Order: sequence, then C-alpha cells, then structure tokens
Amino acid sequence: MYGRRARLGVIVPSTNTTVEPEFAAHVPRDVAVLATRVPVAEVASEQDKVASLLAMHGHVERAAAELAGAGVAAIAFACTSGSFLGGRDPDQVMCEELTRRHGVPVVTTSSALVAALTALPARRLAVATPYVASVADGARSYLREAGFDVVSRNDLHILSNLDKGRLEPTASHAAARELDVTDADAVVISCTNWRTLDSLAAVEADTGRPAVSSNLATLWALLRLTGVDEPFSPGVALCRAGLPDAARAQWSVPTPAGVTGG
Repeated sequence: MYGRRARLGVIVPSTNTTVEPEFAAHVPRDVAVLATRVPVAEVASEQDKVASLLAMHGHVERAAAELAGAGVAAIAFACTSGSFLGGRDPDQVMCEELTRRHGVPVVTTSSALVAALTALPARRLAVATPYVASVADGARSYLREAGFDVVSRNDLHILSNLDKGRLEPTASHAAARELDVTDADAVVISCTNWRTLDSLAAVEADTGRPAVSSNLATLWALLRLTGVDEPFSPGVALCRAGLPDAARAQWSVPTPAGVTGG
C-alpha cells in the first residue's frame, strides 16, 4: 500500500499548485502525502487579500475531518498567510482544537516555522516573501509574537496566489540573495505556493545561513511527528534536526479522560 511508513495529510488552498508536487518529490521512501483543498478567492485588490485568506478558516474543520478519515498520522494546514494573519495565539488554539477533535496531530505552516526556527536554533531572521505589504506585515507580526526578530525583509508584492505558483525556484533563490543577512541567524522564505525546496541548498551556500521555507518547515514537522526522524531531501540544516520537545508536546493528542497508561 502507499504510505506504508507514514501517511501525511495536507490541507491546501484551492489556488495552491506547489505543495503537493514539492512534497511528493522530497518525501522519503514509503511516505505518502494525501491532500484536500479549501476554497480561497483570487482578488483584484490588496484591500481584499487579507479577508480572502482568513475566510479559509471556515473550511479547515471539514478538510481536517476528511483527512483524518483517510487514516493519516498527522495533518498540516499548509498555508502560511492563512495561518499567521489571525495571530499567534489563535493559530495555536486552532491546532489544539483540531487535534483534540480528530485524534491526530494538526499543525499549521506558521506553527511549523516556529518549531523549525527553534530547532535550528535561530532568533534573528532575514525574511523573503512574495506577498503584498499587508500580508507580509502579518508575517512579521506573527514571528514577533512568537519571540523572533525580523532584521531584514524582501517582499515581491505579488497579489495573485496563482501567479506565485508559476514562479520558478530561481525566484525564491534570487529573493533570498537580496536579503541583508549580516545580523541574521537564518533565512526564512515564506509562502507554501512558492517553489523553494530545489533552491534552499543554494540559498544556504550563498548566504552562509540556515535556510527554512514554508514548505520545508511543514514537511519537516509532519515527518518528525510521524516518526520519520532521519535526514531527508533537500539536505539543508533543518533536514537533519529533530522536533523540539515543546513542539511535540504542543501538538500531542490529549489522552481521553479516565484513560491511563499501562
């Protein structure tokens, strides 16, 4: 059967064309990625962008239930902006509630980024995004709430999610190279619909800093939660790191009342 070793569940925005092929290309042998989608509107103005992204939250419960029914071992809401725009605390609450309801660890890309940066460890960040300003500001706010300092930033100001998915890996590499990493502990490339897994090794080599993207952090968290602990492709620093104990505890499935270990 597919996924003999682990089955990973991902919830992706309907306009995302990157998560599924990137994950499929980089998961270890006998690991399967199963996906379901939540609707998100393409908008014509920056003023409507944040609302369209937050509207996905109304569909995440249904999507998580579908994946849990397929027997996945862990689930990720694989949308960075859709998870960071509500703020750090609401994002954590959503993960905890979905984990409790479905009996499967549920993470978001933003919470996975926090765990990944903690694992490296890194506190001062140079951040590249394809986002318009109002969305990129939300990324900075979330990271600050989680205890990180954004010391450098490069935003491409692309409104359409479909357009982000059409970018080649060279675009994320170029955006990261334009960052000032002098005071940074790590480079972060945000957005799950931006191809990054084939560019991260070059980013690390060029900047001399660990490089973490939304898709790498999400895939890493899912693999570690499902017991896949060895290094994996693309072989950058995070691919050799273990999941911090605090993150594992945060995403653990609660024991039902009255049940004790044997």
